[in-house]
Amino acid sequence: MLINLYAAQIVIVLAALGAMLSAVPEGRQRVIRPWQLLVPPGLAALAAFVEVIYPSLQQLHQPEMWELAVIAGVAGLARGQFMPLDVDHVWNVIRLRRAPEGLWATIALVLLALIGAAEAHLFGFPRDPENPGLRILIEIGMTAAAGFLIGRAGTAWFRIPHVPHQELVEPEA
Repeated sequence: MLINLYAAQIVIVLAALGAMLSAVPEGRQRVIRPWQLLVPPGLAALAAFVEVIYPSLQQLHQPEMWELAVIAGVAGLARGQFMPLDVDHVWNVIRLRRAPEGLWATIALVLLALIGAAEAHLFGFPRDPENPGLRILIEIGMTAAAGFLIGRAGTAWFRIPHVPHQELVEPEA
């Protein structure tokens, strides 16, 4: 059980760190490929999913948690729809302007993952189901961040073909 606990926490922390590192270029308004827009939400979803399901798949039966993910996803959809986006259709690259919230959401995800790992290390599992303590707040925060990132990236991804062309890459002479 203890080895499973550490393996789950390692997966959660590494996925959250990967989401944060992959969100840095978009948060710094760098030119990225469109597929790079989908990496942070995918890794955030993995981290949140593992956090919610550990130690048992029975943890998936939490309708409130999924409702929260949908609400955060709708907020992400709204942000993705109105987010300033530059697209170079020739070179197939994009740039998000004034959109640091993706990076901030992944930083919050990493902080929550580290707090969850510290709590799991200090108190271990199984926890009392009637008194989940800090774990439920960590699950809520990670689920909300992942839902927001998924909605935001999904909407931006579908907007890419409809955004007017802008030169983002200078052709070599």
